[in-house]
Order: sequence, then C-alpha cells, then structure tokens
Amino acid sequence: MLVDERRTVYRLAADLFAPGTELSDNLADHPIVRYEIGRALAGAGELDLARMHEVAGLRVCDAGIAVAADPRSGFLLEAPLRIIAPPGVAIEPLTEADGDRFSAALQVVADGIRLFRSLAPVTADDLLAHVSMLAVLKRETSGGVVSASSRYVPGIVLIDEPSLPIEVAEALVHEGAHEKFFDLAITHEFLDARAEDVEFFETSWSHARWPLEQTFAAWHAYSCLAQFAQACAGVELGPDSLLPKAQERAAEIGAWLLAHEHELRPDARWLLRALAGETVAPSAVEGDAAEIEVDFHFRLHPDVRWRRTESGRMVVGRVGQWPEIFWLDADAGWVVGQLPADGSPIGVGGLTTGAIGRWTAVTDDPGRRLEVALASLLTNSIVERVS
Repeated sequence: MLVDERRTVYRLAADLFAPGTELSDNLADHPIVRYEIGRALAGAGELDLARMHEVAGLRVCDAGIAVAADPRSGFLLEAPLRIIAPPGVAIEPLTEADGDRFSAALQVVADGIRLFRSLAPVTADDLLAHVSMLAVLKRETSGGVVSASSRYVPGIVLIDEPSLPIEVAEALVHEGAHEKFFDLAITHEFLDARAEDVEFFETSWSHARWPLEQTFAAWHAYSCLAQFAQACAGVELGPDSLLPKAQERAAEIGAWLLAHEHELRPDARWLLRALAGETVAPSAVEGDAAEIEVDFHFRLHPDVRWRRTESGRMVVGRVGQWPEIFWLDADAGWVVGQLPADGSPIGVGGLTTGAIGRWTAVTDDPGRRLEVALASLLTNSIVERVS
C-alpha cells in the first residue's frame, strides 16, 4: 500500500510537469527518476524527461535487489555518490568493469539478502520493498562510509564493499528503515515547516546534534535494528555492527521524541506510540468550517489534477510554474471525488445528500464534516465557489 501511494505521488508529479506522461513501475521506483522529479518540485529546474529515460537504461544485476553494474554508474548515479561523500572524497562504485572483484562483491550481497530473508522474513519483506537499487562502493574510495542513503535520492542504498553477508543484511535493515521513512514522510503527516525550529537532539554516544527530522529517522532505524538484533542471536556480526547498541540508542532517542511529540504531526505521533506498544485513538474531525448556503455551487479548480491510490487515498496537484502536491484526508478526498472532472459545478444540496448517506452512521453531524472538508479545499485552492 505504501509503495503504491509513493508511486502515485511521483506519477502525479510527472503528469503535472509533462501532461500525459505515464511512469511505469520501474520508472516510478527508479532513484534517479525520483531525484529528478524532486528537484523539479523544489524549483531547481525543469523536469528533464530525456535524463529520466537515460538513467532508466542503467544496467543492473539481480542479487535479490537490483545492484548497479553498469560501467556508467559513476556518471548516472552522480547525485547520490556526491551527496553522501565525505568532504574531499570522490566515491566510486564497483561495476562489472571491475571483473572478478565486482562478481565477488555481488555474491556477498546476494548471500546477505538471503540471510536477511531467512533471519527476519517479515522485516525483510517490509523494508526491502522500499529499496529499489543498491550500489557497492569501492573500499579504497568510500571514505569510511559503511552504508548510506539520502532523502534527496530516495530508493538507493550505498554500501561499502562487504566482506560478510551479515554486513549486507544489517546495512539493508538500517538503510531500508530510512528508505521506508522517506516514503512515509511524503505520503503521510509526519513533519511540517515548524520542525526546522525545534531544538536539536544531542546523542550521548557521540554528542552529535540532530534536527527533528534526522532524529526521527534515526529512531526509526535504530528501532528496526533492535528488532533485527533479536533475530541475530548466535550470528557473528561485522566489526562495525550497530546491533549490540541498537536497543539502547532507540530507547534514548524515543524518550526524547516522546518529550517533544507535540512537535510531530499525527502520523508521526501514531508511529512513535505504536512502536512503543501503545495505541493512539484517531482524532476527532478538526479544522475550520466553511460557511455554506444551500444555493452555493463548487467546482474543481481548473489547475488541479488528482489521483486515487489503491488504498482509496487521494493526492492532488496544482499546476503552476512550480507545481504543488497535497494529500487529502478521507473527507476532502470524498468531496473532490464528487466533483465532475470536466470542471462543471455541483450544488451544495447534492454534496449534502451524499455526505448524509456516507457519514451519518459514524457521526451525528455530517454537515459539519462537509463544511470542514470544503474549508480545507477552498483554503488550498483545490475547489472554488462559482455561485
């Protein structure tokens, strides 16, 4: 479900920049395609369709995950290699041009993925769904990077040239958790602009200081590593393993997040509590209500496009020089779904009748739910009143 929601976001974004563009699953999952779409959404340039199709031709080997093998990988994967490189370090990927050395690394990767799936099959299925590609770094160029991922180039995991399958398995838990968090962050309510103003978390083990987003991502990764550690009893770990420290660090970070959970959006609070073994009741309908009269009519704004996911959630985009994308809550999504796609208006009477039929069983005030939904849609210029 989460993967489908993420693909839906990227497909909508591509269509906003280049109407009529349809991304296959392979393109929608490709890390560099997602990077290019992200750059365009951030206003860093136009969407380069030619570049997207060029990187789609990057040759990979199947080791249970697509592993970059193309001799052009250093060029085609320039963005993640540059972003994760320590200062002054020029990281190079291993490719099939490296012959037996690449083949040996590929075998360790394949063994590591099989080990991961055998030790923790549920966790492996969950996290590996968010890893579209893996690149192995030449040990002499990695600059001490053991494993890495970046929210700017989601979907790709980079690992240092491995010696042991367990090193690969642990790296995929660690970075796979980050990749899943990246997908959660663009499809659910996790953080907003206020997160940049929250005090930093300082780790007790290195005294590094992290902003809220990095702190939450680290907590999620350490929580996943702590679960994986339980499955690794008796397994000889790599020299850089974080598994023995994962539970303690997850608890330390989690305690800080719980003390600052008022800074988190609802879905982040839910995940924080859920992994702590607590339940969180869904919040009541909140928000300002629009004042509507029986003779009002509304229509979808002409610059708006929308798509519905397999789960029923709706994501909308507004065309502009720099398109904007919004996830709608269930009520607002239902309202948009009632509006004719051709832009013709619909009266409040029709919407109210539908709202009563849909929501009466779960609320004693379906009219207010409709008013709140319309208010949010009007505020974000997704619908407009025409009379």
